[in-house]
Order: sequence, then C-alpha cells, then structure tokens
Amino acid sequence: MKGEAKRVKKQGVYDACKAKVVDIQEAYDEFVNEIEEYKGLLTKLIAECDPNDEQDKHLLVVANLQRNTTNGLINTLDTDIHDDLTRLSDRVIRFKHWEDGLFV
Repeated sequence: MKGEAKRVKKQGVYDACKAKVVDIQEAYDEFVNEIEEYKGLLTKLIAECDPNDEQDKHLLVVANLQRNTTNGLINTLDTDIHDDLTRLSDRVIRFKHWEDGLFV
C-alpha cells in the first residue's frame, strides 16, 4: 500500500511538471506571435512614412530600430530558447519513463 501511495504522489508531481511545461510552451508561442504582430505593425508604419517629411524621418529611424530589435529577438527565440524548450519537454518525458521503469 505504501508503494502505491508513493507512486501516486510521484505521478502527481510528474503531471504538475508536464502541465507547467505545456504552460511555458503556450506562453512562448503567444510571445512569438505578439512579437510577429508588432513587427508587422512596424513594417506597415515604415511603408506608410514619407522619407522626405521631417516628422516622418525620426519615426522611420525609431521604427527601423524597433524592427531590427524584433528581428533579433525572434532569432533568439527561434534558436536558443526554442532549443531549451525542446530539452525541457524531453526531460519531462524522460522523467515519466524513469518513473515507469522504462528509462534506458
């Protein structure tokens, strides 16, 4: 009976870990989508600005800098952070297999 209770408790921990990883992945996807939308708005703003207009010149500089920053952020998210999320998810799966006695 004690072994079964311990197993149920560990299963609860695994389920909580898995749920948190799913939450993190969903937040990541939402973050990427928001950045892409912001980049799209900046691109539209840049296209609508008149480079010969004095007021638009400053806006163009700032919008281009912001768009470059979003490009860098997206590249970071697509590489380093995406890879870390994949490893995080893989490790939760390995944890589950270890608990089941299937981990090799």
